[in-house]
Amino acid sequence: MAENETDRNEPCEPDIDEVAVAPAYRMSRGRVALLAVLAILPVVLTALAQPFLPDSVPLHYGASGPDRWGSKGELFVAAGIITVIAFVLVAVYAVVEHQRETGREDWLVVDGPVTSMFPVFSICLAIIDCLDAAYVFAAFQLGGFSMPENMGSLIGGIVCLVVALSLLTPALYMLITGKGLSLVNFHPGTSDLEKRTGADKQQARAIGGLLLFLTVIVLVELLVTVK
Repeated sequence: MAENETDRNEPCEPDIDEVAVAPAYRMSRGRVALLAVLAILPVVLTALAQPFLPDSVPLHYGASGPDRWGSKGELFVAAGIITVIAFVLVAVYAVVEHQRETGREDWLVVDGPVTSMFPVFSICLAIIDCLDAAYVFAAFQLGGFSMPENMGSLIGGIVCLVVALSLLTPALYMLITGKGLSLVNFHPGTSDLEKRTGADKQQARAIGGLLLFLTVIVLVELLVTVK
């Protein structure tokens, strides 16, 4: 029997399984990278402090103060333990984000909202970094390290410079590319309406301009501190 002319001319509809469906959520790799930086910071801080530390530093503290002293290189033990624990948190967050992107819980089953994981994890890692910084600073103080007279101004200048660079980098990125909202938005992702109207790029550039303005203020403060 000859094939029906109408059936031959009708367009063939693709199978549902063959249609590529865009994921409703995309994992923010910028957030994962930020958590990874916070996780590695104790080791970096300990490494930067090594040239200035005395050979013998306190390694453990009891109720009455330091009760064990040792080589300054042993500070890497505490920093390494902290970093390993921190990277476990980063791995958990990355897995949960990947599962949100794929819509499948193959590795971890999370009950309740997961949108609060990033601020909670980032705050926890920041607290851990502060504790490690206090640990290293105590090694300076109790190890017999004498601060130079202008150390306060020097530290203030370094802090201002670090803050300025940390603000300038995302500011230029957001101003030039119109991207980066996922770094400051707790609900990353752009709606179709924002994509059509370009509102996402306008928001990114507005935030980039604000960060650039704050960078200028910090640089002015740096100049005042150096003087």
